[in-house]
Amino acid sequence: CDSVDDLPEEHALECACELLLAIGYTMENMLAGQTAITSVCGRLKDLKQRKLENGKSAYCKRVQFTIQDVLDTRAAGWTRKVFKAAAKTKEEIRMDQEKEITDRAKGKDVTTADCVVTGARPVYMASHATGA
Repeated sequence: CDSVDDLPEEHALECACELLLAIGYTMENMLAGQTAITSVCGRLKDLKQRKLENGKSAYCKRVQFTIQDVLDTRAAGWTRKVFKAAAKTKEEIRMDQEKEITDRAKGKDVTTADCVVTGARPVYMASHATGA
């Protein structure tokens, strides 16, 4: 947008959010990227709270939640919980259930989600950059 008062279309905001989730961690770890990420996240926060003249929100709830997801992911160090639904055999399900029961008995936090860093540079790209 050329001016602060211009409101980008919803699809453009969603694309920007997806892009940030894909590259945010990597950009945050670059000197020039930190400034850009801070600026973009500030703009996203402003757009999320923006109201129209009639008092209604400028964006639908889906877009507002997408923006909030990006902001929350950044605040959490670009980590997100990912729920992997992979096909398992009956034996694998039984073993997972037994492990979950024993972990709960020990007082461990049992979640079905894994935390992953979103937007990190893939390992195979890092090895190409170093010449390995």
